[in-house]
Amino acid sequence: MSMLLFLLLVWQVLPPGCVWAQKRLNMTVLYESLCMDSVDYLTSFLPIFKELNGYINLNLVPYGKASEGGKFCQHGPRECKGNSIQDCALHTSMSQLEKLIYVTCQMTNDKFVTEIDTNCINSSDTKQSITECMGKYGNRKIYQRQSGRITSMYEFSQIPAIIYNDRFNESLQDEATEEVKKSICIAIIETGMEEPTYCSNGTP
Repeated sequence: MSMLLFLLLVWQVLPPGCVWAQKRLNMTVLYESLCMDSVDYLTSFLPIFKELNGYINLNLVPYGKASEGGKFCQHGPRECKGNSIQDCALHTSMSQLEKLIYVTCQMTNDKFVTEIDTNCINSSDTKQSITECMGKYGNRKIYQRQSGRITSMYEFSQIPAIIYNDRFNESLQDEATEEVKKSICIAIIETGMEEPTYCSNGTP
């Protein structure tokens, strides 16, 4: 049996849900570690993402309105350090849900933003990875330059900025940040997936 014929047979016997599951919404969130609007958004987004995790490829980018590769930040040196710590955490082996939980935990406890501790991390290995990343020979500067390059791809006036499938629409930012569930559900459907049950129920 040829490989092509085999793949066609497999596709025919797969239930519809398996075919849908192959697609995901690519979602990028540009934010800053000490930005209260970012905190408000991520806090609202977390419970929704817990329900829709399987429909989304999430990319968190802690840079915002920083400049020169993350050396200068809108809210000062503490924010630059917080951005770097989070960038290091986002490059560990945590799942995307674990990363979002970590970032949200850190940002909603101001004293944790510039600390590397286990209050928001359950794994000592993850803490060690972040510590090494933030060290003299770590990759924190490389990661911040990468985040700067990603951020510079989009023209935005407010942080956080929400990007669906690599397309940014400034006119939809109020909806994206204030009607979080509605905005994400619409983006998932427009990506070509069936409407998730969570989107069709009345849960905020």
